[in-house]
Amino acid sequence: MLKGGAVIHRLIVIGLTIALTAPALAVSPGGQKTISFKENLSITQNNWFPHRIIVDAQGNIYVLSGREKTFLTFNPTGQEVSRREIPKGQGPGEFDNFDPVLSSDGRMYAADWSQRRLTVLGPDFKVVRIEKMRLYGDAFQMDSKGQRYFLAYQASKARERNLVVLTKCAPSGDILNTINSYEWGPRRRGDGTYEEDLYRTQLKFALDPQDNVVYAFSNKYEVFVISPSGTCIRTLTRDVKPRKVEKEDIDRLLPESTTTSPYKYLVPDRVPAIAGLFPLKDGHLIVVTFAKTGGRMSLAGDLFDKKGNFLETVQVPKYYQWDFLLAPKKSKALVLNDDFYTIESDADEETFWVKRYRIEWK
Repeated sequence: MLKGGAVIHRLIVIGLTIALTAPALAVSPGGQKTISFKENLSITQNNWFPHRIIVDAQGNIYVLSGREKTFLTFNPTGQEVSRREIPKGQGPGEFDNFDPVLSSDGRMYAADWSQRRLTVLGPDFKVVRIEKMRLYGDAFQMDSKGQRYFLAYQASKARERNLVVLTKCAPSGDILNTINSYEWGPRRRGDGTYEEDLYRTQLKFALDPQDNVVYAFSNKYEVFVISPSGTCIRTLTRDVKPRKVEKEDIDRLLPESTTTSPYKYLVPDRVPAIAGLFPLKDGHLIVVTFAKTGGRMSLAGDLFDKKGNFLETVQVPKYYQWDFLLAPKKSKALVLNDDFYTIESDADEETFWVKRYRIEWK
């Protein structure tokens, strides 16, 4: 991770035009389109931990690294053009948390959840205004009209659990409506101990280029497309059985058991169905699943057309923490126009890259 204002770093920018190791995919039956991914940019540095990326309309890449400490900007060719330390505190321009998105006019909106503040920053990173947020949550996103979406946390009837609510807010911050919700957290048993699912239900969502909301509960294969007015315009399903939970899944996620622990973890027979949602610019949708693909460098992505018809399963570059299931998280990958951006790591999670792939239609 970056420490303090360290300036000694290594920057490697590799412009690649090679495809992933998988062969190019053929056109699916009936002349339907299919896609492949070709890497054309790779950025890495010594001692960094990129955990958030956003991209503006010009293709500049913004990377948040090192426990919300350092904010780096790279131009479309991968050259570093700026580096800022995010000051910690409660004053203007200071943050406890830094969850940024870009608006259509190029301003940056940074949610600070612990302080329930939203700071609007200009292109020069100077504070334009600060708003008080009406909710506490995570996974901040914004559509082209400035309407805001969050996974908001609210108290549930069960004292130990929270209600996680997909909430839509106006540009003013006023809550417009809630789209879906679920309970989150351990369940208290009669003997005073708690039980918790190893693979908890999660709500994953994304905004498509038409400002539709695409969301799914990851424990079943159902994807809902909601219009800006709140109407469900499409439901995507697949009659597939998710793969069985394997020992390596349990070893990776199950905490070490102790005789004094009040928690009992419930292990399901199968993993959830859906890992990530990536709407494409022409109405197609990639649904990344938890299926095994047989390779360390790729994931299984189900490709649907704009009418919701399943076309085929394609190989998607494997982004960092694609299988993180313990809490709602922003994806470590994003789509903008015909480019797919990822945060990736080596097997030991010691070296990290920010990469860009060109989505090629066949």
